[in-house]
Amino acid sequence: MTKRLALALMALILAMSLLAGCAKKDPDADKRGGIFEDYMTSDPKGLDVQESTMLVNYELARLMFSTLVRYKGATTELEPELLAKMPTVSADGLTYTFELRKGVKFHDGKTTLKSDDVKFSIERMLSPEGKGLSAWLFEPIKGAQDIIDGKSTSLAGFKKIDDLKFELTLEEPYAPFLQNLAVPSASIYSESIVKAAGEDFSINPVGTGPFKLKKYSPQDEIVLEKNPDYFEEGLPYLDGVRYRILASTTAIMEFENNTLDIVAVGVEDHNRFVESKLYTLLEANPLNTYYFLINQSNEAWSDVRIRKALALSFNKEEFVESFYPGGRATVATSFVTPGIPGAYEMGKGPGYSYDLEAAKALVAEVQAETGKTVAVEAWQRGGGDTIGDANLAFQAMAKEAGIELKIIPVESGVFNSSRRQGTIPANYGNWWADIPDADNYIGTFFARGNQMSSGYNNSDIQDKIEEAKIEVDPANRAKLYQEIEVSLIKDEVAVIPLFHTKQFRFVHPSVKGVIMHPTGIVMVSTAYKETPKK
Repeated sequence: MTKRLALALMALILAMSLLAGCAKKDPDADKRGGIFEDYMTSDPKGLDVQESTMLVNYELARLMFSTLVRYKGATTELEPELLAKMPTVSADGLTYTFELRKGVKFHDGKTTLKSDDVKFSIERMLSPEGKGLSAWLFEPIKGAQDIIDGKSTSLAGFKKIDDLKFELTLEEPYAPFLQNLAVPSASIYSESIVKAAGEDFSINPVGTGPFKLKKYSPQDEIVLEKNPDYFEEGLPYLDGVRYRILASTTAIMEFENNTLDIVAVGVEDHNRFVESKLYTLLEANPLNTYYFLINQSNEAWSDVRIRKALALSFNKEEFVESFYPGGRATVATSFVTPGIPGAYEMGKGPGYSYDLEAAKALVAEVQAETGKTVAVEAWQRGGGDTIGDANLAFQAMAKEAGIELKIIPVESGVFNSSRRQGTIPANYGNWWADIPDADNYIGTFFARGNQMSSGYNNSDIQDKIEEAKIEVDPANRAKLYQEIEVSLIKDEVAVIPLFHTKQFRFVHPSVKGVIMHPTGIVMVSTAYKETPKK
């Protein structure tokens, strides 16, 4: 070989190696690696998301598990997750045809997702012998109620076509059905893995999400590590996520010491952090409504004039300014949160404005007829003798109108049981939307057989709620739900909408890609930590 030919060959080899290097370069290389340090203020008490409706469990579920469909980024637009494409729907709105992604593996690295796993996951949630808390997600499916009632163990509305394709048939059209499938509690499990794990599945769950469980030490920490078999190429960026169980005050100190990557703070620290200009503020308007719910079937609350007087006595502007200063909350005039498709715009709902004189006049009218002081009760969830500051404020406002509002703390188990039976006289509470649909508010609280029973019993309005639930035209649905809200809030005062809170998190400037979703879930599945440039 001549010297010239050897030099030419060497140059060719070098050029090819450079080209190969360019072809293999990871476009997201600067996002790779590291552990995201997060925290929670209380232990989730198990990691089986079917057994919980808490936001902290939902956030963990978005990392460890996957749903058939999910929300696209920070929007409420649906996109396929475990599916190869969005499902098709029959002309009558009853039958949905699904096709799973091919080759999706569970965290054990060998079990592959199949249609049977979908059927199993749904039936497990519906089973009266299980611990599923969100059966409502799958209730629209044909035969779901038979499983809930213990009449069947097999879902009649599920039809397997092959290992990747299946159909779900509903009892009747239900417009937001696909939204239900995006709720973290609708995550899909492996039948074989769950059955083999038994009761241990809750503390050692196996999913298909971007991260898998490495360690769960109750009351201490939860450590997740990157799933090497994750079905979305290039994700996740992080090597892992660690959650420590910390008190809020400790978390703030840890964040300032740079040992936490994210933190939620109160008003004083919020202002201090903003003024320091050391951190990045993430802000969102999650879909939530804080309310005062009234059981019109309760004898003491049965006179609509009393309910209306209470609504008029609540100075919501003053309350928000006192409890959520600096624009951390907005006064509510509707129960369905603005931002939900078809909901009233902010400030344009049928809710009552503060009018103390009008409230006093109604109370005086009732007292003149009955000869008695207007005295009513409301429950506060959680036992003990301490009344929450918010309830104390409502009590004081009612008193100014001449209403004796007694607040009774009730142990959580009794409270939940009574809520299912519709026997709570009244209560202050909040609702964070599971799905961005009006039925998740109206149907959940006021429909027949609802899960958050308020004792509501207006047959005409409940017929209208059923009509709105199956209406598929968006404009018609919006009109129906807005009319229903007028009846619930203005005419009957079955609920008093109070305010909507905003959501804030601080992160260090190096933290990128954290998503604050409208459903209230803070997601870090696409987060990464920038490395300082040299």
